[in-house]
Amino acid sequence: MNIKKILTLTLACSILAATPIMAAPVDGNPGGEETIQYTDLDPKLTEAAEKAIEQYANGKAFKLEEAFKNDYYEGKTKKESWIVQSKDRNVVVSLDAVSGKVLTVSLTFTIPEVTGDYANYLKAAQAAAKQLYPKTELAFTKAHYFKSNKAGLQEATMTFASEDRQFIAMDTNTLKPTMYSLKFKAADVDRKIVAEAEKAVKSMGVKVQPFTDIERRKTNGETGEDAWVLTRKVGVKGDFPKKRVVIQEDNRAFVVDAIAIVEGKTGKLISVTIERASDNQKLKKLTEKEGITLVKPVAKQLFGADLSSYTLKVDKDWGDYVFTSKGKESIIAKFDSYGNLVRMERKK
Repeated sequence: MNIKKILTLTLACSILAATPIMAAPVDGNPGGEETIQYTDLDPKLTEAAEKAIEQYANGKAFKLEEAFKNDYYEGKTKKESWIVQSKDRNVVVSLDAVSGKVLTVSLTFTIPEVTGDYANYLKAAQAAAKQLYPKTELAFTKAHYFKSNKAGLQEATMTFASEDRQFIAMDTNTLKPTMYSLKFKAADVDRKIVAEAEKAVKSMGVKVQPFTDIERRKTNGETGEDAWVLTRKVGVKGDFPKKRVVIQEDNRAFVVDAIAIVEGKTGKLISVTIERASDNQKLKKLTEKEGITLVKPVAKQLFGADLSSYTLKVDKDWGDYVFTSKGKESIIAKFDSYGNLVRMERKK
């Protein structure tokens, strides 16, 4: 699986789970790795980890408790690292297992602990949030510092999050936002953005109804640069539907009927994903000809693309229909197991 697909999946899961993608460490115990007590670790590694924490802890005391081995890549070379952390993962440090070089440092703070130089990052985040959404009164409750020394991935960010899962990540060098997810009221969103999303849902053959959630988002995943994510969720009462993805949020259950992502700069659709009822449908594998017949008119409506001049390749792993043409954006279509067209996307 390539990294673009991993990031796209991460974003999709974030949308469905209504959980922000934080600037958090990618390291973690993948399962099967033996966890040891931190005190049993090589003193060379513990010394390096503690020095790194002291450098970035802003005076806060963190306690390392456990460690385990993990793999990481430097270019195409696979290497081994140690992950040392507290049990609650409020502090996580990764180190190269051979050299002892600190690869990443991850530290979590409460807002009262954000003092000194770190307070400048908080002020910058508050100003950036206000610029992105002038009517917002965003109250941050938690902060997360992340430093990476990995080759080709050097970065330092401070991410501030609210209780209702909004967040903004700031580059500590430029004091500019690198990622964010801010919730908007429909009345505060340009009507052209909403209309583009409604048009997309309608083109997929679904009745247009009001979107329940609207976010302005920038991530490392599918949305890339500044984009609008418009979602329609429907509450579930009683038994959960058997063939639908059910998400739980604030002690309530929902299914997602539709998600449209619109590019902030141009107001053009990036992708649309819909959920079709499949209780009474039988499994069906489409032929390429059947798939093309379903996709062509929708691609024309959504993206103005005439697929007659495109080359089709069906992804063996995912079953995606990928249409390409030299000098043009790719058009990607996805079908469910019942032969329904459930997703359309354009990609540069």
